[in-house]
Amino acid sequence: MKYCPHCGNSVREKANFCPSCGNALVETSHAQSVSDSNNQFKEIYNNATAKLNHYTGEEGAVKVNIVALFSEVFKHHTKDEANSIFIAGTKTTTPALSDVSDEWAKPWLFSRILLGFLLAFVVLLYMVDGFSNSNAIPGLILVGAFAVPFSGLVFFFESNAFKDISLFEVVKVFFIGGIFSMVVTLFLYQFVTFSSTSQIFGVLTLKDSLSIGIVEELGKVLIISYFISQLDVHHVLDGILIGAAVGSGFAAFETAGYIYRANAQLVAVAILRGWSAIGGHLVWAAITGGAIMIVKRDHPFKFSQLLDTRFLVFFVLAVLMHAAWDWNITILGSNYLKLILLIGLAWIVVFVLMNAGLKEISHLKQQSHS
Repeated sequence: MKYCPHCGNSVREKANFCPSCGNALVETSHAQSVSDSNNQFKEIYNNATAKLNHYTGEEGAVKVNIVALFSEVFKHHTKDEANSIFIAGTKTTTPALSDVSDEWAKPWLFSRILLGFLLAFVVLLYMVDGFSNSNAIPGLILVGAFAVPFSGLVFFFESNAFKDISLFEVVKVFFIGGIFSMVVTLFLYQFVTFSSTSQIFGVLTLKDSLSIGIVEELGKVLIISYFISQLDVHHVLDGILIGAAVGSGFAAFETAGYIYRANAQLVAVAILRGWSAIGGHLVWAAITGGAIMIVKRDHPFKFSQLLDTRFLVFFVLAVLMHAAWDWNITILGSNYLKLILLIGLAWIVVFVLMNAGLKEISHLKQQSHS
């Protein structure tokens, strides 16, 4: 005898629906497949974030409510609200630990800055195409290169719950750190030899891609380490912000060069490198910046800290994601799909570190009360 799991009444053996309550007795194959896929994805996500979280000193899977995180983006905000964000980080505007929230921030100002950049890009593009005004090309390159990296940097600035680094310092790290990280990278490239396939056909092998990932991420780490030491910061969220500042500067200046060299493909390159920058240098450097603070904390920075397993795990992840980004492979024949997947992976790692930064606030408050 077969019974309905919903109402308990007996039903025929081959029945798909209960004649008493009308509920399905078995899920359709499609629904079952979707349910199984969702459960499998959740299990993979929970296991991966739990393992990464272990290296931050925390335990358990990391839950992020994306809807809540961006819930303020579509709400109306006043100029005074924007000004209060921009003036954070000074002696008079840095909050006491008791006033620092350990809840996930809800950034919104970054979206207004991005919208402003996009509007400027469209107007400059119209000037170039509609009026054949070549004087607008430098502006088009600049706006196209800076739009996403700088807007992403503001996202991390808003997300720094400690509000102990001023916008002036962040912008300084963006320009100086971005440029000098490129200089260090160019120096390190002198010790790298690329394959003939890369030099002749411009096709990067796995070895070439790994070399690029190691050199560029190492170059950024050295500059991030300098600013972390120079600014004497103590928190994971601070490290993420400083890393994002260096990475976004690197991304902006590198992209400007690519757009400049694109000639007839200028707009196409600006758009591709623009939207994809949301998961590139900006995020990889934010990962390594946060990882440095995981091992540094309140101690003075020492290069020996970069040999700590907790840092190396995140650094290697950044290198591997960078290498996969540059490697001439696709997913299901689509390079865009590969980029989207890598962007998602990078942000998952960032969220794990941001979660550790928020947990740090709780730990510090408990210590202050003990």
